[in-house]
Order: sequence, then structure tokens, then C-alpha cells
Amino acid sequence: MANQTSIFTAQPRPADYILAASPPPVVLAYGIGVDSTALLIELHDRGETPDLVLTADPGAEKPATYQYQKIMAAWMAARGIPYEVVRYVPQRFKHWPPYYSILSNVLTNATLPSISLGRHSCSLGLAA
Repeated sequence: MANQTSIFTAQPRPADYILAASPPPVVLAYGIGVDSTALLIELHDRGETPDLVLTADPGAEKPATYQYQKIMAAWMAARGIPYEVVRYVPQRFKHWPPYYSILSNVLTNATLPSISLGRHSCSLGLAA
């Protein structure tokens, strides 16, 4: 029993340190609207360019919005700003026909988006 080391007499464990050598990445949620475009340009002009710019595509934007998105994607590419478009792709379908956009969801389920009822969650599932 004398040869066994007790857990109470063992050497103390060295302290853990959290090193925060660099700030966390800055990700801009880009809605392709006036406000988010102004913010993106202002951040770039200040030299505070985001580390990543993300756009959630609900799949039901106007053609002009998609054209403008291409213009802004080219603007970001020319400045080396990483830009990604994300889109919800359902894997299992509870309803038929399956839907891939907010508009298809509304038509398939014969419902209105919650924004029309004063709530703001209609695109949460499609933008995740």
C-alpha cells in the first residue's frame, strides 16, 4: 500500500489557459437589400471587410434581385470577399408535391406566410 500514489498527494495539474490570439470571424448576413448593401460597402471602405458574407436564398426572389445579386457577387469577388449563398433543401416531404421555396410552400399548403399575420418566421426553415 505504501507504493500506491494517492490522488490527494499527486502533483497539481497545470492551469488551463484560453488564448485569444485573434478576434472571432466576422460574418455578414447579406439580404441583398439597401441596408445590407450599404453596410457591406461601408465596412469595406473602413478596412473592416467581413471574413464571410452569406445570403439565404428563399428561392422566390424577383428576377431583378437575382440580377443584382450577381452584380454584388462580382463586386465582392473583385475585392477578395468570400461570398456564399445558402438555400434550404428539404430531404423528407410531409406534403405533396414537395416544395423548395416559400412560394411553393404557400401554394402546396394553401396558407399565407406568417408575415401577413403579423409574425416574422415564414423563412426560418428555408434559410437554415
